[in-house]
Amino acid sequence: MSDNLTPEFSRIVKVQELTAKKTTIEIDASAAERAALADRFDLASIEKLTAKLTLQLAGNGEVTVRGPLHAEITQRCVVTLEPVPEIVDDEIEVLYSPHVSEDSLPSTADDLEGLSEDELMALLDQPEPLTNGIVDLGEVAAQFLAISMDPYPRKEGVDIEEFVEEEEAEEKPNPFAKLAGLKDKLENKN
Repeated sequence: MSDNLTPEFSRIVKVQELTAKKTTIEIDASAAERAALADRFDLASIEKLTAKLTLQLAGNGEVTVRGPLHAEITQRCVVTLEPVPEIVDDEIEVLYSPHVSEDSLPSTADDLEGLSEDELMALLDQPEPLTNGIVDLGEVAAQFLAISMDPYPRKEGVDIEEFVEEEEAEEKPNPFAKLAGLKDKLENKN
């Protein structure tokens, strides 16, 4: 995460300050945080966003974050733009490692160009970098919300065919056909 970006929903955990190998933390986004996230994700609203996350420390310095995410959101129908409520329930699971550097990870689509399918799959299994011993649980929850919600919400009972304008079946005269007719007339006069 870039230093100049401030997440809308931030719950910073300093790993070195955790006293137990396993710690559970409940997070709940405030009304202002939910409004800012709704703006970020182009949602009509986020009524609720919570997560109960367990951080488990490993001897090698890695941290696993696991737990349920629950959100109640309202999106816009992709056909009518009317409000579509949705309940999002997902399981968060992320592994952070101090042995992975942000510099070694791809940052643009160009960085992925030329990689084989096996190399791409290996990137998906690679841990997230644990930078400065900090994990932002709020941002983790926000990212999981973004990938868990319906990408094409549609209001119940809406048929897209009702909203698609049908092409007019009548044939329009070809303007070049008129020119060809004019050319024939001129040639016949001569």
